[in-house]
Amino acid sequence: MAVSAETIKAYFEQYGWNFERLDENCFLTGVHSDVTGVFSIYVTLTPNWVYFAITPFVEAPSDVECERKLYKHLLRLCHRINLAKFSVDAHGDVIVTVELPRENLDFGEFSDALGALSYYAEETYLEVHALASDPQAVSSFSQEEDLDWGEEF
Repeated sequence: MAVSAETIKAYFEQYGWNFERLDENCFLTGVHSDVTGVFSIYVTLTPNWVYFAITPFVEAPSDVECERKLYKHLLRLCHRINLAKFSVDAHGDVIVTVELPRENLDFGEFSDALGALSYYAEETYLEVHALASDPQAVSSFSQEEDLDWGEEF
């Protein structure tokens, strides 16, 4: 059975986080961050999915070199992390999301989604922001050798 907005409300209450219901299918909450103060998290229900998103996570780069370095970094970051993913919206802003099926979403999955967003936001923000705004910034992945996929599969 697909979770309802009332179920999401109950999960927020069980989790112990303050939240605001923005409309019938969208909630806003936040998590304290040592690097930014607060990350705003949107939880949105669609017919088949529950989206947990920090948007924007980092504003779009205005410099072409920043854009190139940032996008390469985000692709490698998505390869390394679990549950969450980084993407870019139509304006070029970076978003971090967790997307889970609405069918049978339980409190543990809800909790894991909020935990993953909070963790990855805190751990990656400074580097992602630097890559988006400073053409001299260097990705932590820049020193790694390319993976040899033949050995893993």
